[in-house]
Amino acid sequence: MPKEKNKINEEATKRYKKKVVIIGAGPGGYYTAVKLAKAGLDVTLIDKKYPGGTCLNVGCIPTKALLDHISLFEHFRDSSLKRKIFSGEAKISVDFLRSYQSEVIKQLTVGLEKLFQKNEIKFVNGEAKIAHKKVLISGKDGNAEIDTDEIIIATGSRPRSIPTFDFDKNLIVSSDDIWNIPKVPEKLLVIGSGPIGIEFARIFNVLGSKVTIAEIKEFICPILDLEISENLVRSLKRRGINLKPNTASKFLSKMQDKVQAEFISTVDSRREIEEFDQILIAVGRKPNVENLGLESVGVELDPQGFIKTDSGMQTSKKNIWAVGDVTNFPQLAHTASTQAKVVAENILGKKKEFDGNLIPSCIFGYPEIAFIGETEEALKEKKAEYKTGKFLFLASGKAKASGLTEGLVKILMDKNTKKILGAHIIGPEASNLIHELVVAMQNDLTVDKIVNSIHAHPTYSEVVFEALEDCLGEAVHV
Repeated sequence: MPKEKNKINEEATKRYKKKVVIIGAGPGGYYTAVKLAKAGLDVTLIDKKYPGGTCLNVGCIPTKALLDHISLFEHFRDSSLKRKIFSGEAKISVDFLRSYQSEVIKQLTVGLEKLFQKNEIKFVNGEAKIAHKKVLISGKDGNAEIDTDEIIIATGSRPRSIPTFDFDKNLIVSSDDIWNIPKVPEKLLVIGSGPIGIEFARIFNVLGSKVTIAEIKEFICPILDLEISENLVRSLKRRGINLKPNTASKFLSKMQDKVQAEFISTVDSRREIEEFDQILIAVGRKPNVENLGLESVGVELDPQGFIKTDSGMQTSKKNIWAVGDVTNFPQLAHTASTQAKVVAENILGKKKEFDGNLIPSCIFGYPEIAFIGETEEALKEKKAEYKTGKFLFLASGKAKASGLTEGLVKILMDKNTKKILGAHIIGPEASNLIHELVVAMQNDLTVDKIVNSIHAHPTYSEVVFEALEDCLGEAVHV
């Protein structure tokens, strides 16, 4: 009898599908959902808005749909005016761009929905709250309660505001709402010079806005290596963008269709007042951790308000995990999807850890910027022994042929081990070129080994190759 009972229990266990509830359908949430569903788990994915999260709907994809075409337009315009390769006046259709952007979002959203259906993932539109091994859902279709074995929090983030500037979705907007403004503003103020601020400044500059970027810190885009920042500054100024580093901004008044702002120098307290048609606040994002019931179930937050996790992305509460912008790592879509892979494998019994030390970052535009690892300023502060290798796109045959000669590749190499400590690119295809260096750094490849690989000619990748050779003092074209 006991043997028969054990056999029945074993069969019941085999038939039981582990239940997982994922809150948030952005790159972290849907990636985990698909991975676990493919492994045979019972997956429910909940989001209060839409599949794809910020990245697909108001972030990465919509901006790139604009930036890629705007960069093509700018290159065409420059070729027309400077090189006389094309004749006639180059114009851009804002209505077409908006239509194209909407179509791209729609196609990718439909693709996600089909992916959910194919893998039998239950997508629920509604608000979620955690109650121990249950998730409570409230939405337009009513309330529900789901029992679950594992919970993954992937609720993402939202734009931060700053004192005196309250979002009104009209004259003072975040990156989420700037898509909905009725027309291209004549004068646009961008407060914050991080990747979001720089990308939107580039978009509206090409569309015809007179753009001002105000940055409270000393350098424009302060996350960059200083030399790259200086190159970016020259590029922005050449395009007529007004830059105000060391500047605090204060809201003064709002009229029917204008906003008045005051600029205060953080160096000498000098003040000036200016009027704008639109203000974009681009000072970063804050994690969406409210109203999830985290405190009641024992999920701890760090002092900055992010969810604490261990190296496997498990929170302080067993069987509750967190990925993406709610964790204290760079708030990037590829951070979220990489963490999601780690969580999925841990739930499936494979012990995996997330390494947040080597995450590439990109700023898209004309030219692009990409970087990973240490800046030269950080290495100097640590008194590290390093060598610098550089190569200008201006000296590249491919760049000369294409007419895209702005920028450089800069490699920081450990003087003793010859491993790459940091890599920084500003120039054409930077967002693609960085990955050779990402793979090298993640696999501890030394510079002398990388330069033994053949780089096709003529390609932009040769600029990376020459910068690596320059670290060793072997570059031919420097």
